[in-house]
Amino acid sequence: MRNLRSLVTTVVSALAVSAGLVACGESSGGASGVTIGYSTYTLSNPFFAGMQKGLQTGTRKHGYKLVTTNSNGDAAQQVTDIQNMISRGVNYVLLSPADGKAITPAVAAADSAKVPVISIADSVVPPITATITIDDVKAGSDAVDRIAADLTARKGSATGTIVDIQGILGTPSAARRELGFRQQLAHYPGLRVAAAQDGGYDTAKSNSLMVDILQANPQIDAVFAANDAEAVGVSAAIKAQGRFKPVGDPGHIIVIGVDGSKPAIADVRAGVQDASISQNPIKMMEKAVDTVADLEAHKSVQKQIDWPSAIITLDSIDSPEVKNYGIWSDEV
Repeated sequence: MRNLRSLVTTVVSALAVSAGLVACGESSGGASGVTIGYSTYTLSNPFFAGMQKGLQTGTRKHGYKLVTTNSNGDAAQQVTDIQNMISRGVNYVLLSPADGKAITPAVAAADSAKVPVISIADSVVPPITATITIDDVKAGSDAVDRIAADLTARKGSATGTIVDIQGILGTPSAARRELGFRQQLAHYPGLRVAAAQDGGYDTAKSNSLMVDILQANPQIDAVFAANDAEAVGVSAAIKAQGRFKPVGDPGHIIVIGVDGSKPAIADVRAGVQDASISQNPIKMMEKAVDTVADLEAHKSVQKQIDWPSAIITLDSIDSPEVKNYGIWSDEV
């Protein structure tokens, strides 16, 4: 557990340095006269370091001023943060919601003030201008297919016991990944879910949950983690409980996460984690700022902008397809 706390501390410290976010910060620049307000709900997930990098690149490219806030997982505080940004006169609101429904009052305030809202990597209840996300239902479905294929290669059929570490209750992305997971699971009657818990999109919480699950279940074949922060915590728990075997070993517990974050990609390269269904927060956030530029130019924009995902494994990590997609965590 001491090693895990060290890992979490290192990741959070790196985020604080690389992302440059504090509870409320403001960038220089703004020669264009446009101010973007960005509201996030966490700094504890490496994915958000990628989002911040893309945000900084995009705002510098267009000469926009930037105001940022972090609600630390508090949905009510995120509503207040966004309402305060609107009061300060931001021209656009970009956000990653702690709770897609709870944030409704902030969206309503933006709509009343005629401030366009763009949601990135998750969705919120309309009215908003645009949403930029991967297909989260497909991510959950792809994870099940990958687990089934690996177990079939190992056992001759898709049979086994799965642990389902879900994302934050209330976030649309978590709900959609769970939906995809459950829908696809119905196609494999030989797969059984031994435990399903809300891992909070958090490494330490998922680690603690997985320790308890391992102690209660002598046989576990695979784990689907709703994001890579959870997957890293799960893998650490498997090691700590003396249940780790490397990828390819008949006794290996399959672990699949979502995001393509740096600690998870390191685990993929080390033969610890089987796969990460990667999205690219750097490019997604750059697209969000480009969408602001399109709105400034009075161009029409898509309401739903679907971002492609890529399954990264030890076998595919050096492939032309993955290189073309990009391993965003190598840039943060």
